[in-house]
Amino acid sequence: MWTVHRPRPRLLAAAVTSLMLIALAACSGGSTPTSHSSSHTNSGANVNAASSNPSSTAFRWGTRAWASSIANNPYAPNPTPEYNLSLLSLGVVSDWNRPGKNPYFPELAQSWDVGKHAITFHLRPDAKWQDGTPLTSKDVITSFRAAGADYNSVWAAITSVSAPDQHTVTVNLQPWEVPQNALLHLLQIVIVPNSQYASLLPSSNFDQTLINYWKTYKILQPTAASIAAAGNSPAGKVLAKVSPQLVKFNPKTMLGAGPYTLKSANVSGILYQKWNGFFDAAKITAPYVQIYPMNTVTEFGALSSGSIELETDNQFTDPQAVKLNAQGSNAHYVFIPSPVQQVSLVFSFDHYPFNLLAVRQALAYLINRDDLVKRDMGGTLVQNPAAATPDGINDFLAKQYLTPAQFAKLNHYPHDTAKATSLLKGAGFTLRNGKWYTPKGQPFSFTISEAAGIPYFDEDGLIIAGYLKAFGMDVKVEDVDPGTYPTKQEAGDFAVSQWWMDWGQGPPMADFAATFGLPATPSWNYPIAYSGSGPCNCGIGIGPDANVPGLGHVNIASELNREVNEATPNTWAKYTWAWAQWVNQNLPILPLYNNAFHESYSTVRYTDFPPDSAKWLWTGLTGAAQPVEWMQAGYLKLK
Repeated sequence: MWTVHRPRPRLLAAAVTSLMLIALAACSGGSTPTSHSSSHTNSGANVNAASSNPSSTAFRWGTRAWASSIANNPYAPNPTPEYNLSLLSLGVVSDWNRPGKNPYFPELAQSWDVGKHAITFHLRPDAKWQDGTPLTSKDVITSFRAAGADYNSVWAAITSVSAPDQHTVTVNLQPWEVPQNALLHLLQIVIVPNSQYASLLPSSNFDQTLINYWKTYKILQPTAASIAAAGNSPAGKVLAKVSPQLVKFNPKTMLGAGPYTLKSANVSGILYQKWNGFFDAAKITAPYVQIYPMNTVTEFGALSSGSIELETDNQFTDPQAVKLNAQGSNAHYVFIPSPVQQVSLVFSFDHYPFNLLAVRQALAYLINRDDLVKRDMGGTLVQNPAAATPDGINDFLAKQYLTPAQFAKLNHYPHDTAKATSLLKGAGFTLRNGKWYTPKGQPFSFTISEAAGIPYFDEDGLIIAGYLKAFGMDVKVEDVDPGTYPTKQEAGDFAVSQWWMDWGQGPPMADFAATFGLPATPSWNYPIAYSGSGPCNCGIGIGPDANVPGLGHVNIASELNREVNEATPNTWAKYTWAWAQWVNQNLPILPLYNNAFHESYSTVRYTDFPPDSAKWLWTGLTGAAQPVEWMQAGYLKLK
C-alpha cells in the first residue's frame, strides 16, 4: 500500500534557499555555532540538560532552510523542522534494512506480529507523553485516523482497527492486501497525542467513513468516475471538511513522546532539549540538539572548523569530500549508496520533438553517463554511480529482481555518436554546417531546466549541454527558483528537466509507480483520474495506455496502482522485468546515475559516530531523527 501524497525526496534539501551562517546568532535559545571542547560524561543517563549550556553541549545539525512560518503539526504545509526529535512513529523505516529478520527499528511499538490478514502492534508500556500522561492504544488509533484524514490510502486496505487493551493495537486488512506493504506504511505514520488531535476528527464512525471513501474510490481499479464518486460521496464530503482543519492545526506546544522537547523555533534555528521521561532516556547522550539552516558553502566551512557536528542535506564536491576525509581532519564524509533514488532527465512529451522516440534514444547515446558522474563533482571520487542501463529503477533493486541474462538483453545505450546520428537522420532530422535541424526545418534548439541551488544538478546541466552543443544542437541551461521548480516541472512547463525519479519504497513497482502511476494530480504522468481527452498537464505525458512487455496493452497508472497494492512478493521480479523493458525501450525518462546519501560529521565535540558500514543507521527515512537512532544503538557521545 502506498500513500496518495508523494514522499518528499530526502535530498531535496539542497534546492531550498539557504541562510548564511552569520545570521544564526539570532536563533532563540542558542548562539552562532563555534568550536568548543567539553569533558562531559559519556553516559546519557547522567546528562542533565537543565544544567548544561546549549552553546557548548548541543549536538549541532546543519540542514536545509525552512519557511518563516512553521507549525507544530506534522500535517501542516511547513512543519517544524526535524519534528521527529519529539514526535516518533511506531518504528523506523530506513533506506537499508537493518541486520536480522526485522528490517525496521522499533520505537513506540516494541514489537509487532504480521499475520495473513492482520498486523498487531505491541506498544511500549513505559512510553509516555511529555506532559507525563501514558501513551496508549487510543493515541495510536487517533494517529491512524489523522493520517486517514490526510487521505493516506493505507485505509483502503483496512477493514477495522481495534485496541484489545491499552498497549495493543490490531489492524485487520483486506484479503488482497500484502501485509508487509501495509506494515511499511503504518510505520511511516507519525504518532500524535489523542489529547490534541482527537477533537479535529469526527467523534463517531470515522473509521467507517474512511473505509467507505476508499471503497468508493476502488483503489485496485480506480477510474475517473470512481475517484469523482468518492469525492462526492457522503464520506468524501466529510473528509473534505476534516482535512483542511487538520492541515491548519498549529498547537501552541508540540507535545511529543520522543527524547527531546521543543524549546524554541524560528527562521534562524531550532533548539531541542533532552527530556528525561523518554523510555530510552538512558541512551540519549546529547543534552540539546540545535538545528541550523545552511547551504553547501556554509556547511562545509562549519564542518571543517568544528562549528557543527552533522550535515545530511547537501552533497560536497570531490575535492571537498577528500579534504574532509584527509588525515588529521576532524571531519568525515560518509557515502551510502541509496537503494531507491535515481537521478534522471525528464522529457516532456508536450514539447516537440521530445515526443519522438528517436530523439530520446539519440540523447541516451550522446550523454556519456560514466563521464558525467566524474565531471559533475570535479574529481575521480564517484559519489553517484552511473546508471548501468536506463531501465527506470535504481541499480540496487535492479540487481535484486533482474537476472544477469535479463539485464544483458536491455539496451545499455553506450556513448555512441554514430548511432545518435543514424537515429536522428532516420527520423527526418538534417545536419547542415555542423548544426541539426528538425523535420520541420527549425534549428534543434532547447533548454535544460535545473533547480537552482543543487550544485551537482546545475553541473549536470552544463556538462550535458556541452555534449550536445559539440554534436550540433543549440542547448541552453536555465536555473529555476527552487521554490517553484517542482510545481512547474510537474505541470509540464519544461521541455527537459532533471529530478529524483523514484521514491516508492516497498515493492520495486512502487518506484515505477512514483514516476508513472500516481493516482491523483499533481503527478508526473497521466493520473488514473485522467478523463481520456485533452493535454496531460503533467511533467512527462507518455500514454496513458501502453504496450508493456509481458503485460500487454494496459493503462499505465491503473496497472501500476494495482500491482503496488495487490501483487505478492513472488510476482515482483516478473513485474520489475516488464516495466524495466518498457522504460528501456521507450525512454520517457533517461536515468543518469544512482543517488546516494551524502552526509558528513565533525568529531571536535562529539565522538563515536556509527561506522559507514552500518548503512541502516545512516539512512533513516521515518520514525526517529537519525542522531536519536544512533544514540539508541549505543553510538554518539559528547567528549
